[in-house]
Amino acid sequence: MKRYERESLAKSFILFFVLMALLYALFVAMNYRDRRRQLDESILSEMKIFSFKPLGDRFDVTFVPKSPDWRPWHLYRSEEGVYALFEIPGSRKHLMRVLLPKAEYDRRVRALLGDVLKGWPLFLILIALLALLFSLYALSPYRRALRLNEEFIRDVLHDINTPLGSLRIDLGILRKRLGEDRSVERMVTSLDRVRSLQENLRLFLSRSPTSKESFVLRKALEERIEVLRGLYPGIGFELHLSGDPKLECNREAFVRILENLLSNAAKYNREGGQVRIALEGNILRIQDNGIGIREPQRAFDRYYKEGERGLGLGLHIVKKLAEEMKIGIILESVEGEGTTVGLDLGEVMQG
Repeated sequence: MKRYERESLAKSFILFFVLMALLYALFVAMNYRDRRRQLDESILSEMKIFSFKPLGDRFDVTFVPKSPDWRPWHLYRSEEGVYALFEIPGSRKHLMRVLLPKAEYDRRVRALLGDVLKGWPLFLILIALLALLFSLYALSPYRRALRLNEEFIRDVLHDINTPLGSLRIDLGILRKRLGEDRSVERMVTSLDRVRSLQENLRLFLSRSPTSKESFVLRKALEERIEVLRGLYPGIGFELHLSGDPKLECNREAFVRILENLLSNAAKYNREGGQVRIALEGNILRIQDNGIGIREPQRAFDRYYKEGERGLGLGLHIVKKLAEEMKIGIILESVEGEGTTVGLDLGEVMQG
């Protein structure tokens, strides 16, 4: 199950579980209220019987002056406990006060609450199981649609391999025949972009970012920089790296991230521009002084682009791959001044 599927499952589960738990809490509260009222009525009935025949010591009996606002069959509460007032036959000035001590009353209330809450852990487990089943059921159409979409894209990517291979061979022949030719070089660059997009999509659809291997960061960077120097001879690349730090993550996915970010830094730079790559602590910064981005907060949105070129998928795929490998990513850009992308390698850096 992929990250966004796990996220959807977790959100559905939490929503259903919380709603059911709230309904259960409401039911328990209403049940407790009704049982508490029944307990008070039962105590009042016991007091009434006791007032006629005061046997035993479960109630304390005293006599108090009769008040004009006293109410028969009413349970009063005080710091001493709960009590009721009853008329005394033949007396017009005094009432019998029958009191249940607070300790005894609290004991009965606690027993009642324990009875009401009896079995709640089992019920919560049942709610959790129902929430999980409901979430899986609700997510299944979404997962099927995703699978169909991914299978379609895989089939398209597979079918593209043949014409791309033919184009690569034909362009190689043209290079030999024509030598240095700007039209051929533009076609080679465009073909490389299509190939890069194909690799991005293929890797994004696979689950390989979860696999890990150890590799040297410097070597991965130098390989990509060497390729880009050939594609963008007018752009300068500066690599500032101390030592040979090692990463432990999916190398192919990480190279895809580097290729997208470095090629963007070169592609959207100005003639004679610079791309600076530096490792500062755990943060790998890729900085250019190119055209910048008008709306950097939307740069990682799917299909977002600010020019006619591209499909608007490169940075979106970078974001998804980085999230899969737990690599934090920050983008800062000022239009007309340049863009800086920071990769937090703290989770994948060895040592």
